[in-house]
Amino acid sequence: MNLLKKHVLPLAGAAVLSLSVILPQTASSEEVTVAVRMFGAGKGNPYSGCNCTPGVFAWAPVFETLTKLNEDGTPGPLLATSWENVEPTRWRFKLQEGHVFSNGEPVTAQAAKATFDFWWTDEGGVFSQSKTMKNFVKSVEVVDDHTLDVITDAPNPILPMNMRDPAVIAPKDFADRGVAGITTNPVGSGPYMITFAEEDATAVPNPKSNRPIRDVTKISFKVLPEAPARTQALVSGQIDVNTAMSADEATAVEAAGMKVFARPSTRTMGISIVSYRNGAQVDGPMGDVRVRQALNYAVDKKAIAEALFLGKYARPSTQPAFPGINGYNPALKGYPYNPEKAKALLAEAGYPDGKGLKFEVRAIVNDEAFKNAYEAAIQDIRQLGVDATLIAQQFAGTGQWLEHWLKGDWPYEAFGIGFDLTATMDAARVWNVFASCKKHGGKAPYFCDEGDMPLIKAANEEFDPEKRRGLLRELGRITMEKAPIVFLVEFDELMGYNPRIKNFSHHLLQIPYETFEVSSR
Repeated sequence: MNLLKKHVLPLAGAAVLSLSVILPQTASSEEVTVAVRMFGAGKGNPYSGCNCTPGVFAWAPVFETLTKLNEDGTPGPLLATSWENVEPTRWRFKLQEGHVFSNGEPVTAQAAKATFDFWWTDEGGVFSQSKTMKNFVKSVEVVDDHTLDVITDAPNPILPMNMRDPAVIAPKDFADRGVAGITTNPVGSGPYMITFAEEDATAVPNPKSNRPIRDVTKISFKVLPEAPARTQALVSGQIDVNTAMSADEATAVEAAGMKVFARPSTRTMGISIVSYRNGAQVDGPMGDVRVRQALNYAVDKKAIAEALFLGKYARPSTQPAFPGINGYNPALKGYPYNPEKAKALLAEAGYPDGKGLKFEVRAIVNDEAFKNAYEAAIQDIRQLGVDATLIAQQFAGTGQWLEHWLKGDWPYEAFGIGFDLTATMDAARVWNVFASCKKHGGKAPYFCDEGDMPLIKAANEEFDPEKRRGLLRELGRITMEKAPIVFLVEFDELMGYNPRIKNFSHHLLQIPYETFEVSSR
């Protein structure tokens, strides 16, 4: 049996450290305090985003999905114990029995269906998760209390991987309290229960969970947007975990006796170029592949990796995928630094010495590593004579990043994001969610080339792993050449932690708090 078709379970220190942050001291070995840059836009509402940053840090201990992704990228069991592709467009999931949500409601196929059916309502359809998952799911059907069929529009060999993204929530509770209720006090089936306040959140054990908790009986989440504040809080013992650090900050916290956990990220840094806006190709420089390629040749990615990531926490990005992702193509070399070639391409496109070419980039810059990488790229692009600027924006709010991402109406040339493949560890997500006409069901692309769609369709529907990998690698080559983004770097996710946590780790940014062995201070 094809394994894709069936699964059965058997800164440097001084300036940083001089800052002062006042937070309550951790009370005991049973409490862990975690600093995040921000909560997800919807706080406890899992419909508001993917199972990725920034929501994942607080969602992972509270919610459960049908499947999870193993370390090697294969799907593993969570709420579902087994799954099988019973028809080309029908996957059947068997759910574990006797499992309940934190409020006592049973986790059943009916609960999963109710959760997913919200995607097709007027209220639910506005959320990012709904727009994404409707690319993969046509409908869901209950077979019996613990068997759920997920129907797709077309054959989908990686649906079990797609189903590690949407959380299943308690249906009666959601019907009673709605989006407003779960925003501050969601009900999941994970090992913890969480309550959100304005700038913090508290998670405590879910007594009805079947996942045991070792030491951590309270998780205090603190929003600290500024990187130096998080670093100071860690080295002074006011927090136990810093979920986002730059390489310089990692050096500082190690020097102060704290620990650093580095793991290759499942997302890349990049600047996405708006060559398609409001449902139509852009009639201007960003619609010209020569301009997009020139912008890529202009950026010294190796220098960014060496200067900003100390030469050990990042590598130049050469393509949409990266090592460890299914579909990565080791033969692709990307865009090496070549400013002369960049200038020649701009001249060929009608912009000699960059004259008349504007490149306004808007990006979320409260992550120090991303901010510094964007600034370095903009500086390099300015050397071509291009009027390049970087403007900071917030994730959510009127006129901010998320609004334009959902509407596809960016009033500028580019925005900060690379490719986040955390949800599946599979390169197909590049084209199903990001750089193709398929983004959000075709309603909000920033890049769209109809000529790519037959190959994307073929890759999406191919069940043979080797054939599919070959199609994904070819798509990677095509996309690299068309340059829908300025490829920057592949990087490591750096988290700092107090050494009293003996076994800290994270996988896909999910921190297994329930497994931590924690000593007293």
